[in-house]
Amino acid sequence: MPDPFSARVDLHAHSTASDGELSPADLVRYACERGLSALALTDHDTVDGIDAAIDAARGTTLEIVPGVELSCDVPQTEVHVLGYFVDWHDPSFEGMLVKFRDGRYGRAEKMAKKLTALGAPISFERVKQIAGDASLGRPHVAQALVEARHVATISEAFDRYIGRTGPAYVERFRLTPEDAVTLVLRAGGVPVLAHPRDVTHWIEPLVKVGLIGLEARYGAYDEMMRDDLVRWAKRYDLLVTGGSDFHGLKKMAHLSNLGDVDVPFEVVERLRERATSIRA
Repeated sequence: MPDPFSARVDLHAHSTASDGELSPADLVRYACERGLSALALTDHDTVDGIDAAIDAARGTTLEIVPGVELSCDVPQTEVHVLGYFVDWHDPSFEGMLVKFRDGRYGRAEKMAKKLTALGAPISFERVKQIAGDASLGRPHVAQALVEARHVATISEAFDRYIGRTGPAYVERFRLTPEDAVTLVLRAGGVPVLAHPRDVTHWIEPLVKVGLIGLEARYGAYDEMMRDDLVRWAKRYDLLVTGGSDFHGLKKMAHLSNLGDVDVPFEVVERLRERATSIRA
């Protein structure tokens, strides 16, 4: 067993199953190259990459933590809930994630129609091609806008057209943060509030419905921010987790590289213990 205090883990990473650059297998290989002992695959609203990641990790010393990142729209922002050690084959859990993905598909199609009406036409077929097998989302619409030369960058696509206040923005199927916590618990997983710096007012209401952890150590946060969030975690007796939110070496490069956030293997053990108690 890896040393619980010195072995490095990353509990927040994305693959091509959602909006990451690397396939689950390539992400596993990269995690091994980076010397990680455990990797949580936490794709957005999908668990489709977990089996492939587990297969790729066989014969290595890398443990795959089955996870997910659920996206919740709330007024003026989003709240993301991570689920660790979920039963990713649970039929009701899979059914809700399918509902998520169907909502993303219809949302992107409506955005394409709005963009056409705004004089920035894109092909919805091209959006689907860009997404491939991944869970279709706004980043794929943004990439289509860049390809069509309506904007120069992904950021400009969001700022001008498809951001929350943009003229082509379309609401999606909504899951409340409370519902997300409950959904993870019902799947036997451990719910953790992701990158919580700007949504700390959600901590207390989510604790009331079963929140167990806080992602205090996050790729984009400096030490002062992390220490502040650790204090929040202590206040509510929450597990402290962390991760890079790795999407690839090009995507979201302003965050940390895989494994760069200091998270010991001990955190995996604590999450595993809580998952075991939830399922008992």
